[in-house]
Amino acid sequence: MNILQIQYLLAVAECGSISKAAESLFVSQPAVSLQMKKLESELGCSLLFRTAQGVSLTPEGEAFREGARPVLEAWEQLEAVSACLAKEKRERLTIHLGPRVFSNGLFPKIVAFFEQHPDITAAFTVAGGGNFLEDLRTGAIDVALNYVSSYLKDLSGAPRFFQCELIQEPQCILTGLDSALAQQERVSFDILRDHTLIAAPEASLESTVLDRILQDHGITPGRMYRLDGVDTSMEMVRAGTGIVLGPASFADHYGVRAVPLYPPFAESLSFVCLRENKDRAGLKAFREYLMKMCQETEVYLQISG
Repeated sequence: MNILQIQYLLAVAECGSISKAAESLFVSQPAVSLQMKKLESELGCSLLFRTAQGVSLTPEGEAFREGARPVLEAWEQLEAVSACLAKEKRERLTIHLGPRVFSNGLFPKIVAFFEQHPDITAAFTVAGGGNFLEDLRTGAIDVALNYVSSYLKDLSGAPRFFQCELIQEPQCILTGLDSALAQQERVSFDILRDHTLIAAPEASLESTVLDRILQDHGITPGRMYRLDGVDTSMEMVRAGTGIVLGPASFADHYGVRAVPLYPPFAESLSFVCLRENKDRAGLKAFREYLMKMCQETEVYLQISG
């Protein structure tokens, strides 16, 4: 005897028909008939009167039904408890995705990871213009996949953060395809003096990095627009309104021209989390997957001299 046979018998008794019971259970009629015959054979008695009009319970069937009802109710309660326990064991990750995740074509592969790990659920945030380090500190996110600039010296020295480099990209001047700059093979930082620079809002982490870069090179742009959102910034670049300092991967993704900077330098798309969380099962598995995936697809980009 098994719980399936109990479920089938109670469904047959309620429906008064094996075919209707099978329909309600979303199984075939022969499957229900077979289980009923096996149950009757095991018990050594008939449970059903079978007529052309349908089926009804024998006295033995009535007795069995009365005993089976609490068994099925207990089984359903056990299934509910099991589902709750499985849900509690499921790890939830809130993941901040920087724009380089999309320009390097990584997002579908990230989704594939969670399809392969049903024990881990994911919530993604893609808002720009903020400070993902602060979001990590407060617990608003569990991990950030964003660029970590060499200019963020406080990150490398901060014991709270764990950083794992995934992709290294040359930094470029991003300009419209029809601009004069688009014809150049490479440009220096001095080019920023003569052009309108499009940057992130002043309170953002990206803005802090850019300000340090400009300060170190002694450059004041001719004009600067600050706005939130990479897509809007790239629209302005395509329209010829200004230029952006960004990675080479943005060129094809956003339909702009990436002119390498000289002397060259690179920034990295990295996996960043709190050091105390880096060995959490879900975070560790996700990190190892990303590292292996980036290496296997040779997504690392070299800086041209």
